[in-house]
Amino acid sequence: MQTQIKELYQPLFLYVKKRVNNNEDAEDLTQEVFYKLSKSKVEDVNNVKNWVYTIAKNTITDYYRKKKVQVEAIDERLVDETYHEDNVVPELSGCVAAFLKQLPEEYRSIMTLSELNNIPQKDIAKQLGMNYTTVRSKVQRGRKKLKEIFATYCTVTQGAKGSILDCEQNNCNSETEPNSGETLC
Repeated sequence: MQTQIKELYQPLFLYVKKRVNNNEDAEDLTQEVFYKLSKSKVEDVNNVKNWVYTIAKNTITDYYRKKKVQVEAIDERLVDETYHEDNVVPELSGCVAAFLKQLPEEYRSIMTLSELNNIPQKDIAKQLGMNYTTVRSKVQRGRKKLKEIFATYCTVTQGAKGSILDCEQNNCNSETEPNSGETLC
């Protein structure tokens, strides 16, 4: 049994590490697997190697479940009790129109229809005589470009599920659009 454990330790550690991406956690989880193995009735097991990897898989699953709960608990504690999404979103909505003006024309019109006018992408495709897949791709690319523009001018703090918690303007010439002198937000 001891020889099997020595033979299994390194491959099992690598198996866990590949799924956890953190050396310390991988070591802890590998130790936990062997601890659980020592507590189980190994005599009843036909293939110890399969049993160890089954324990490892379940231990990794438990690790991520616990980690998810901790992340959600931390995020909830960080959120100000007086925070309401209703306060931040209207503030940002005013910026969106100004930032949309900075997008290339091929994205600007589609993004205006999609994001400001809330027109469904299928309707935009019909209205512009474009393929729905093309519109969908352009909206995704436009959102990515819009996010980059936001990152240039603002620091947006998001919650665990993507909700907007806060937005602050960056100090580096964030008051105006480059080369235009136009105020953004």
